[in-house]
Amino acid sequence: MDHRFVRLVVYVVRFAGVVAGLWGVAYVINGATQAGGFITVRAVPRLDAAEQLGLSGVKLPSGVSLAGEELSLQVWNSTLVEQVVSRADIMLGGLCALVAAFLLRGLLTSMLERQPYRSGNAARVAWLAVLAVAAGAAQALPGLAGAAVLDRVGLSGTFGAAYGLSWVPFVGAAFLLALAVALRQGRAASPAPAAGSGGA
Repeated sequence: MDHRFVRLVVYVVRFAGVVAGLWGVAYVINGATQAGGFITVRAVPRLDAAEQLGLSGVKLPSGVSLAGEELSLQVWNSTLVEQVVSRADIMLGGLCALVAAFLLRGLLTSMLERQPYRSGNAARVAWLAVLAVAAGAAQALPGLAGAAVLDRVGLSGTFGAAYGLSWVPFVGAAFLLALAVALRQGRAASPAPAAGSGGA
């Protein structure tokens, strides 16, 4: 593998991580400055309220209700907490990307030096799994903020907050944990590195 190419990848990953971290923080700060203004809430009408709302544009017969249609509501007079929490998923995702970039730097460097079982690599991969879970769980934060907004304006009985959780980060975390175990076992089975061959 071309060493210059790997070094370029290391620098690009680190730069992308820094940009993602800074962007996430800036995005939340921007939201905080909009406290008192509008906040966008993703919501779905509840089963017992959808027919009364007439969201389908037609009169629904008895026993038929509109469900699963996600809406975007613009709600006035947002609080600071609502604005911050509604954007916190982006901030946490960016910070996770920042930390992951530095973890990947160590992994890529060890691969460049042809030492995949280097001490610390298993821990780095395990931490990547933790970051994936954290970023995945953070996707629920806009929904929590939306639920708080709907409750504040008295619409929690009519609408439910929409949650955008995805299973992909959690499946990725499971694969990363399996890789961490494999690296740990590989290091235990590999011969000790010769003196001066490089450490963690």
